[in-house]
Amino acid sequence: MTASGWRRWQLTAPIAAFSRPVRTRRAPQGTPPPSGPTAAAGAAGAAGSGTPQTPGPSAAVGAADRGPAGPTRPQADRAAGLPVMLGGARARQTDATTCGSAVLVMLAATGDPALAAWLETGELGAGRRPPEVPPGTVTGGAAERFAAAQRHVKEATGRRALGPLSWPAGLGTPPWTAARQARFPGVRYRVRAVDDAAEEAATILGLVEAANRRGQPVPLYVGGDIRGGLAHAVPRHVVLAVPPPPGAGLPGVLQVYEPSAGSVYSVPVGELLDRSTPHPALGGWTHVTVALLPVPA
Repeated sequence: MTASGWRRWQLTAPIAAFSRPVRTRRAPQGTPPPSGPTAAAGAAGAAGSGTPQTPGPSAAVGAADRGPAGPTRPQADRAAGLPVMLGGARARQTDATTCGSAVLVMLAATGDPALAAWLETGELGAGRRPPEVPPGTVTGGAAERFAAAQRHVKEATGRRALGPLSWPAGLGTPPWTAARQARFPGVRYRVRAVDDAAEEAATILGLVEAANRRGQPVPLYVGGDIRGGLAHAVPRHVVLAVPPPPGAGLPGVLQVYEPSAGSVYSVPVGELLDRSTPHPALGGWTHVTVALLPVPA
């Protein structure tokens, strides 16, 4: 390994072996385009204009500055992103370990109108209870519902993460259980490690863009590299590439929901290749390290 290659080393390749995708309900023919909070975020990001909504009073002020990795998280200039709102509250991860859970909730809500409606209004219809909705009654507003859903999903992704053993709660969500838990009509998700300096990275991000154009959100794990220490050479944060509205997406551009900021960023794919500096759409991290790619169920 060359010296430059060593400085860029990331512990991502072994992660793919842990993928345990699950099948989700196939969407019936003629299903309308995804709706809900994540789709709305993609529409706002693609439009790139208009007046952003003001975060609700229960938005997690300061969460974007703290970030998911605690005090060791790299700092990056917060370029302007468009706020994502749920029932008047900013759609942010509830704590430093729930970025993956927030992404999985938003992913599911994009394809499940019942979950989207519960997040927005607190109302559940008479049909099936979405698995992201915790049992019992959640008091408070949209921010409290989103936080409760994140905690519920985090418990699910922590179970049986290491054979019969649970995943340590302080380490967030591992990619293989995120792939197991990810829920969207007609697809299942598989773990694909990414080296953003390799030629293959452009192909993988092209698959992400193609999935978005089919209306399918794609979780992306991001992180640093060995130059920031061993702790930076593993996936540290999760964001979500969300579908643009029909006919509004630009070729070669992703709409990325970043849960610590509760914002969507419009990002040219080229900006995510062979990076050496942090990017606000990656939550202040530098590299895309893992993609959870949808495949037919």
